[in-house]
Amino acid sequence: MRSIVRRDRGESYEEFLTGLAKASGIDTPTREQLARMDRKRKKRTSNKEWKSPADPDARITKMKDGRTHLAHKAEHAVDLDTGAVVAVTLQEADKGDTTTL
Repeated sequence: MRSIVRRDRGESYEEFLTGLAKASGIDTPTREQLARMDRKRKKRTSNKEWKSPADPDARITKMKDGRTHLAHKAEHAVDLDTGAVVAVTLQEADKGDTTTL
């Protein structure tokens, strides 16, 4: 998540948090202060505001164990008789299974 940038201004996530800290009165915030401040915020990241500079198709998604990552969702179709993979699609990771079916 350290590599994401804002879509509108192109600033990194850490630069964004540093700007928020300075606006709240902390002149030189440490990484611990930034992490503490980030945990307290309600809505931290969204795919409308943030993107990956290296892979624009990757989406911010919450994993089953609670961590947040940039990811894709790979889906495949298998022929049950032969076991061969007959189709592979790459979906946006922030879409639900029922919408990408």
